[in-house]
Amino acid sequence: MFENPDKPNPSEEELRTQRTWTRVYIIALIIILTTVFLFTILAFQSNAITVKNPTLDIYRGLPKSADCPCSNSSIPYYTFVNFKPLFHDVCESDFIKSHGKWMSVLDDLRKNQTLHKRSLRTFQGMALFHFYSLQIMCDIVKKTIDHELALFLNSTFISVEMISSESFNKRINGTLSNLQNIIPINFNHLLQLIQDMYSRNGLVSSLTTNWYPIIFNETSGEKIYMQAHRYNLSSCSCATSPTCMEPMTLELHSGPKWVVPGMMIGCLPFETMLQSTAECIYDQNCLNNISQQLATESFLPLSASRTRFKPINTQKFQSIADELFIEDWRVNVSYDNYFNSCQPATCSYTLWKRFNISHSLSTLLTIYSGVCILLEIFIPLGFKFGQKYLCRRNGQIRPMVNS
Repeated sequence: MFENPDKPNPSEEELRTQRTWTRVYIIALIIILTTVFLFTILAFQSNAITVKNPTLDIYRGLPKSADCPCSNSSIPYYTFVNFKPLFHDVCESDFIKSHGKWMSVLDDLRKNQTLHKRSLRTFQGMALFHFYSLQIMCDIVKKTIDHELALFLNSTFISVEMISSESFNKRINGTLSNLQNIIPINFNHLLQLIQDMYSRNGLVSSLTTNWYPIIFNETSGEKIYMQAHRYNLSSCSCATSPTCMEPMTLELHSGPKWVVPGMMIGCLPFETMLQSTAECIYDQNCLNNISQQLATESFLPLSASRTRFKPINTQKFQSIADELFIEDWRVNVSYDNYFNSCQPATCSYTLWKRFNISHSLSTLLTIYSGVCILLEIFIPLGFKFGQKYLCRRNGQIRPMVNS
């Protein structure tokens, strides 16, 4: 390959040099072309892709690295979240409905009772106020939850760009879980405030269940004294403790009084309701006994299988109220609605892919002639430079040896 046209009959030494250059040329050419081929076949090529007005199906098919800015970065929760509680059956039952059969019976029963100390300790005298307190509690709970949910659903979910369904569900579940924890805390603060207001201010119940008046007629005029009720076999006075209570009893037509399971009476009807259980309204025998004594038709009990608050005979309304009478939450989160509210106008991402073999071969053909020319120029120059360098080096060493 490196023949000298001016010397048709080169010497043996020149032939050896030309053969050496040719071998180096071939080896260098193979190495260079192989390196270029491997580099092009293994290298990645970037390709920026933009998708305009993508649908949800198109978005789901995009790489996770896709950047899809939201047209609306502040999205109200109500557009994609439906979040409602499933309440305890007692709050939805006929037992607390103002014009329901149960409350009507208790109201008629109470109207036939004379307001005196004896009636304040019986089912006949106090059952109406017991269930009326329970009705008030359920109403307060529902209004509190409605208010808190309205505040939450009208607040905004900040989403600068579209996020994956996994990230979306993780964020929303965390937010809803936090809300489920905060609502009972806020409600319990309110309930505790009401209880403290009654107990610490010594308020007199309109039913005279904690204090009752004693009127003395004297020649100088009438005097009224307030006497505290005592409960639990007179061991607890409402003057010293507003939480005094004892089991509620049902007066029978004959025989001793019958203790109504789970129901309490005491200084304050609202407080005693909280310390009572729902045992009786889950027990058909209890309801039958009451119906028999009241000469009314029987009532159907609540189903114990529908509540998570167990055991029923020990689960006080206070502990149920602490959890807002909520059996469960109905949660419906729509990722589709979130996408529609986000409304990404464009989605962009970079696609990386390897060069194909045809591209690599095309690259080799492109550079082949140039590489050949460069090798033909630089291989002889390299050898000549190397020979001069070696000769100069040998010329410098000889004088040192002769000396």
